[in-house]
Amino acid sequence: GVYRSPTQSRALHFAVLRLLISEKIWCDPAMTPSRRAAAALLSAVLLPAAVFAFSPAAGTGLRLHRAPACSPRGSRYGAAATTCAAGGKPLVAMTRELGKNGKLERLLKERGLDTVEIPCITFERGVDIEKLPSAIKDSEWEYIIITSPEAASVFLPVWDTVGRPGVRVAAVGAATRTALQAGGIEPVFMPSKATGKNLADEIPGPSANGRVLYPASAKARSEVQGGLTMRGFSCTRLNTYDTVSAVWDAEQLRLAKLVDVVALASPSAVKTWTERVGTSQRCACIGSTSAKSCEEAGFEHVFFPSHPGVEGWATSVFEALQLEKTQP
Repeated sequence: GVYRSPTQSRALHFAVLRLLISEKIWCDPAMTPSRRAAAALLSAVLLPAAVFAFSPAAGTGLRLHRAPACSPRGSRYGAAATTCAAGGKPLVAMTRELGKNGKLERLLKERGLDTVEIPCITFERGVDIEKLPSAIKDSEWEYIIITSPEAASVFLPVWDTVGRPGVRVAAVGAATRTALQAGGIEPVFMPSKATGKNLADEIPGPSANGRVLYPASAKARSEVQGGLTMRGFSCTRLNTYDTVSAVWDAEQLRLAKLVDVVALASPSAVKTWTERVGTSQRCACIGSTSAKSCEEAGFEHVFFPSHPGVEGWATSVFEALQLEKTQP
């Protein structure tokens, strides 16, 4: 049938009920006794429905497969994580590193969803971090490639320490661009789609010497340097940081098993979640790279936006829950 939001349903119940109990209907000479009886019967049916529609327990209108007994979560995970006992709202796990899930959380809460932060990854210094200062001071780079906000957060302090030399930075994704701009760098190039492959395919050049510096995670795939090399660039990759699995406590593991949808933003996060929780839940990914990792891991229902980004990611979470609503 047609899906209506809770707000739409409440407004419909209220409008019909207000019409039925209005003085105009009951005092209208055209209202025969049989019509008044029918109106009274309809009022009796709609009144409980209207009361339910305005109650907090009305939930979000999405049918869940899971209905376990739920206990309140501790304050560490936020009041919203109380979920089932508070009206059966779906629960979404946000798995980016601690403190970096705020924008997704806001977008999901605007849609009436409850969230819990269960970081799958954290970051450590990479084996090549000591080489980065001298590499930045080398003025012969045609481009420096920054593909994530974390790569930007590692690069910017070192760039500042060595005196902020002039650099031509190419960036992947709006969040990376924002991080660079906040640190004082305006990217000279961004690909049409926020993936390393698109950057390698679309970046202008090579011209001059074609040398490219690529500070990256040790876990990053080879598509950037591979694609650039295929096009004639000379790519120097430095593994300036490493992505490792975050440590969970028993409560985080318990919550992870209760969520309806898991929101994943990197192959490393997919690996951690799969090893600890499995692949039975629906997953919503920030882009195609994470989605491919989910499919390879064995997730049956994988959702992702055509263009990577947090807004599309939030929509993919909602689409995953819509699938749950429509299934028998």
